[in-house]
Amino acid sequence: MSALPADVRASLPPINISGAVFSPTPSARMLFVNGQVLREGDAVADGLVVERIGASTSVLSARGARFEVKH
Repeated sequence: MSALPADVRASLPPINISGAVFSPTPSARMLFVNGQVLREGDAVADGLVVERIGASTSVLSARGARFEVKH
């Protein structure tokens, strides 16, 4: 997240990732964020979207800026 522009980083809500489930089948992938179970394409919050769930990292996007988070 440190690679994000300061204004984008400041606008993000707290992100607490408690786990993830990776599968070769995209519809079976899950990311556990802030007590929610999310899938690729779901919004964590307004303007913050889960783009890709990987085995050890996932890609989120906020206002067009992509960033990786480890889990």
